[in-house]
Amino acid sequence: MPIAQANGIDLYYEIHGKGEPLLLIMGLSHNCLSWKRSLEALSQNYQVIIFDNRGTGRSSKPETPYSIELMAEDAKAVLDAADVQAANVYGISMGGMIAQRLAIAYPERVKSLVLGCTTSGGVNHVQPSPEIAMAMVSRGSVTPEEAAWAAVPILYSQKFIRDHHDAIKEDIDVRLQIPTPPHGYMLQLQACLAHDTYDELDKISVPTLVIHGDDDKLVPFENGKTLSQRIKGAKFCVVPGAGHLYVTEAQETVNKKVLEFLAKV
Repeated sequence: MPIAQANGIDLYYEIHGKGEPLLLIMGLSHNCLSWKRSLEALSQNYQVIIFDNRGTGRSSKPETPYSIELMAEDAKAVLDAADVQAANVYGISMGGMIAQRLAIAYPERVKSLVLGCTTSGGVNHVQPSPEIAMAMVSRGSVTPEEAAWAAVPILYSQKFIRDHHDAIKEDIDVRLQIPTPPHGYMLQLQACLAHDTYDELDKISVPTLVIHGDDDKLVPFENGKTLSQRIKGAKFCVVPGAGHLYVTEAQETVNKKVLEFLAKV
């Protein structure tokens, strides 16, 4: 079981496939198992590195404060442990925040960026509705299973919820294999709320692909537009009708777009 040592904690990671390194960074309260719908396609041509962020999965879950900057240091430690000097980096949601900070702090370690359903944060962040914001905060006080089902209307489009109950249940079953404890969720959420790279995005010079569903209720679509406009040369991929978890709603389409982008890099 590969373990990276970082900032006094253990980080669980896995390596799949061979080729150019591709580091995948997962979002809020999810562990690396949630890359299930992308892993097979991406690892056919790339050395894919996945890991559990602090607070989740098989990594340590300290009860001290987290920050996106600290979790970017964690991501760098995973690259070090995997003996990878520079990698393509794909992060979604909170993972996209971590990917931005990694590219800004350690540009020599990042070959390209894929930023999915994420934001630059700060005062320029377009907020979700007050009801959704309150629901995200209250998730820390219920069981992981209750939290997972309560988040369904936030994470998926209404059409997908109506037509694909089995896929949503599969997502939740995967998530509950290693539940994230309430304190891990809340500490990650606090890190997300403090994230702000808006005034530093011009420091990112690597090829960048921004992906966003246009029915994203948690991180509204406008945030993806902002990233694509402020990162020089960034390409913007809109996923029509998809909610926050576009990796489930449009997995084949998005995997194809990511692979096409990486092939050009």
